Amino acid sequence: MKLEARELAKTYAGRQGEVVALTPTSFTVEAGEFVSLLGPSGCGKSTTLGIIAGLEEASAGAVFLDGQRVTGPGPERGMVFQSYTLFPWLTVEQNTRFAFGLGANLRRAGASGVAADVQRADALLEVMGLSDFRRAYPRELSGGMKQRVAIVRALANRPKVLLMDEPFGALDAQTREEMQELMLLLQRQERTTVLFVTHDIEEAMMLSSRVLVFSRRPGRIVREVTVPFGPGPERTVDLKLAPEFARLKRGLFDLLHPGRSADGDRRTLLNNLVR
Repeated sequence: MKLEARELAKTYAGRQGEVVALTPTSFTVEAGEFVSLLGPSGCGKSTTLGIIAGLEEASAGAVFLDGQRVTGPGPERGMVFQSYTLFPWLTVEQNTRFAFGLGANLRRAGASGVAADVQRADALLEVMGLSDFRRAYPRELSGGMKQRVAIVRALANRPKVLLMDEPFGALDAQTREEMQELMLLLQRQERTTVLFVTHDIEEAMMLSSRVLVFSRRPGRIVREVTVPFGPGPERTVDLKLAPEFARLKRGLFDLLHPGRSADGDRRTLLNNLVR
């Protein structure tokens, strides 16, 4: 499903007056594409995602899916948040099947359709390495496992577009890398259109076919960067050791921090530490 954001803008009412979170911003995500929104905290990335999800109202502009205007939340868009948003009183299995009891599958054909959805949720649990924990409750899971459950729940309903708001931001480095590998595996199998918010340069490079770089607030896209490492599903973590990966990382760093040097920043930090 093709996603289009046309001249999206967002202004909030603050105590000191209006706060411009997002200036008119336009971009397109083609069907099956994985695109990341990369930028510093507070630059409007999550606001953009919330508008596309139908959870926030734009001050201006509009969102279209295959030419149809988005006017609110819908089952064609799955959402994964940074916090795990699992129901603590439900097991892993019950969490992943929760949407099936909300009428989300009335569009499908009777009991056979629901049975197919349940089978899909179970298959996704297996792919994510959670089959042995289907009877466990969220309190019994690690952070990475909780987020895997959240991803399964979002995908179980067969969304056309998956929206992910810094889903690995709270995880440790090793778990985060494991989750990135799982996302590459899922992208290979699902071919779902993904819009992914992150402030981590390496993560954006590893997962995306394109990266949209946001400026500091008020947010706007300052550069669109095509990631030249072949299809995302064919990538492995060894890519991070390649010289071309390092060169692109430096280029993206310079876009995010115009006028600053990564080496200069390190020297400043070290000087402050030894004073």
